[in-house]
Amino acid sequence: MLNQPRLDEILRLLAQQQRVKASELAASLYVSEETIRRDFKYLEEMGKLRRIHGGAILPQLQDEPPLQVRSRIKPQAKASIANKAAELVTEGMVLFLDTGTSTLSLAHRLTQFSQLRVITNSLDIAQVITSQSDNKVLVAPGDVRRKDNALIGPHTLEFAGQFHYDIAFMGIGAFDLELGLMDYQEAEAMLRRRLVRHSRRGVILADDGKFGHRLFINTLPFSAITTLVTNRPLSAEFATRLEQDNVEILYA
Repeated sequence: MLNQPRLDEILRLLAQQQRVKASELAASLYVSEETIRRDFKYLEEMGKLRRIHGGAILPQLQDEPPLQVRSRIKPQAKASIANKAAELVTEGMVLFLDTGTSTLSLAHRLTQFSQLRVITNSLDIAQVITSQSDNKVLVAPGDVRRKDNALIGPHTLEFAGQFHYDIAFMGIGAFDLELGLMDYQEAEAMLRRRLVRHSRRGVILADDGKFGHRLFINTLPFSAITTLVTNRPLSAEFATRLEQDNVEILYA
């Protein structure tokens, strides 16, 4: 069973010390190291820390958790978002799906179609669609990033700019009320900037945990996208700002 006061104490010590050891926490909190490791796992999935051998450290602003970790965060919300996003798709469309857990969830929904042309920079997305449907898949070239099987770099950007897409489905690192859409790494930001210029409709898939955070890179202003698909009603401030920028908001 998760113990919220214990989790709060772990986070307090982590903020104070920047690094904590599982053995020391177990002794001071009178629980087993296995319990502390479970706490670490839960807090990492919430984006509160990053596990290392024997302990945990604060996540760096530019560090995005690996895809395997992110896939365990809000899976039901991402499935609902994917279902709603799939309603925007009709047979015969040309789509781009960039790398991310929400777009990977959408890829599973797109296997119900058979006449799409899907371009992606994700080896995982390509595998899902090609193995489970008759849709045509085109994979962007680039350098393979092992933590999420993404293809990134200048070759990816050049390739993505050769086409025009009915819809570009994109993830995002965070939404900041003042700065707009933000990302962890320049590779994602550059690709998303390219995609919105080459798409009839730029659609961001983002669960409610992405709002109210500020990351390292300013990716796009809100006005650059046409549609946001999310799982819960936005705060009045975010809803008003997006409406002012003519962004369509779809709730899963």
